[in-house]
Amino acid sequence: METYDAAIVGAGHNGLVCAALLAKAGRSVIVFERAAWIGGAAVSRTDVWPGYTLSAASYVCSLLDPWLVEALALRERGLEYYRKDPYAFTPLPDGRSLLLGSDPAANAREIAAFDARDVAGFEAYGACTDRLGRALFDSFSDAQPDFDAFDAPTQAHLRGSAADLVERYVRTPVLQAELVNDGLIGTNLGPRDPGTGYVLAHHLAGRVLGVQGAWAFVRGGMGSVSAAIADAARSYGAKIVADAAVARIASVNGRAVGLELEDGRTVRARTIASNAHPRTTFLELLDSGALDPAFRAKVEGWRSNGPSLKLNVALGELPNFSARPGTTPQPHHRATIHVAPSIDYLQRAYQEGRDCGASSEPLIECFLQTPTDPSLAPAGKHILAIFAQYFPYDRADGWSAAQREDAADRIVAILGRLAPNLPNAVEARMVLAAPDLEAQFGLVGGHIFHGVLLPGQIYGERFATRTPLDGLYLCGSGAHPGGCVSGFPGKRAAFAIDADLAARAAAA
Repeated sequence: METYDAAIVGAGHNGLVCAALLAKAGRSVIVFERAAWIGGAAVSRTDVWPGYTLSAASYVCSLLDPWLVEALALRERGLEYYRKDPYAFTPLPDGRSLLLGSDPAANAREIAAFDARDVAGFEAYGACTDRLGRALFDSFSDAQPDFDAFDAPTQAHLRGSAADLVERYVRTPVLQAELVNDGLIGTNLGPRDPGTGYVLAHHLAGRVLGVQGAWAFVRGGMGSVSAAIADAARSYGAKIVADAAVARIASVNGRAVGLELEDGRTVRARTIASNAHPRTTFLELLDSGALDPAFRAKVEGWRSNGPSLKLNVALGELPNFSARPGTTPQPHHRATIHVAPSIDYLQRAYQEGRDCGASSEPLIECFLQTPTDPSLAPAGKHILAIFAQYFPYDRADGWSAAQREDAADRIVAILGRLAPNLPNAVEARMVLAAPDLEAQFGLVGGHIFHGVLLPGQIYGERFATRTPLDGLYLCGSGAHPGGCVSGFPGKRAAFAIDADLAARAAAA
């Protein structure tokens, strides 16, 4: 039986990055993916609605490591992304709206229509979050991530609330809400809760297209990221096997030695890298005696209760917003569309989701890529990607089919208040509540970051790339720096595995 240098559990984008870098370094690599597709949550599906290419889960890109793009020649392999600009649009029920983008003069006009004093505050806020985002990004590749390495002011911002950070600079409620939203995505807290300052900075850490904090659409959908990385891995000799679920990580005398598949096949490997969630890796795939009690307790206590619901909608026409009328593509259709008039609105949404199991007036952000990439839908049709909170995984009354549909109905109705044509423009929809995110993408607890991305579960307190079991590594978002389509966990695992294999060979 052939023995590989590395066998990887899961062909999410991080698992593929780990495979590509190891194969490029001359290591023999095989990847097993339980789903019929590769890419995990970074996938473009063509089997949902005829004629549509759907980014079913993740939908935009910012934190993808530019070093990886160059090192794996991803552009030459078909990866193409372009800046999402304008970047934020919030329509209000009274007919006003706020649209922000890359043009400082246009931003000043938009903000001054609410409060001219906020123009300078907005610029100062941007300078602050650029500093925070840059500090985080520069630490994402660190072999030994150390939150305490940041200076005291930076730590204070990151440990504090997103609301405190935003309110320090601007006073207009809709502007505050538009900015604070980045501190809430994927996080089961409200904007006034400590730690959301870190989430905000994390979402502004990316450098897509060389612009700090910018976000981009990926042409062809998010699966194009995974396809390009997979092409690189295969070109260097890695094997990628889909529809092949791993049942067990085999270990002997405290060392990982291979994989057992659900179909009965076994694979030997000198090292194992898991792109799966930490709970899946350590509690389901390993024998119970493979971990010491203290580490097992950390895994069992890992917070991974997701609050997010993804609603994908096929539209017969673009939303016609009362604040900016028209169904032909306009700048605001290219932006992230927010439903949130104030920070207090968002805090109430969280508290209601916590207390009642679902928000009646939820956080909603929407994306329309089809105006700039019409290849994703039939002629004249569009895809509205909706990300909503708070709809917790662990709601007391569970998640029935009727509750999923009720949540989707509620979201569409709220959007209909702002774009009256939208409810009748819906031709099909896909509802992914937190349990569906778990079932389809292995996101335990429906948490899109493989666990809470807050102080207590970040940097040195997140799971290390090297695990207590010799030869077993984490290459997914449960390791530093956590979630988003970045490739950093996969890169860090590949570097660690390659170094350890070299050291082992030298010692032999």
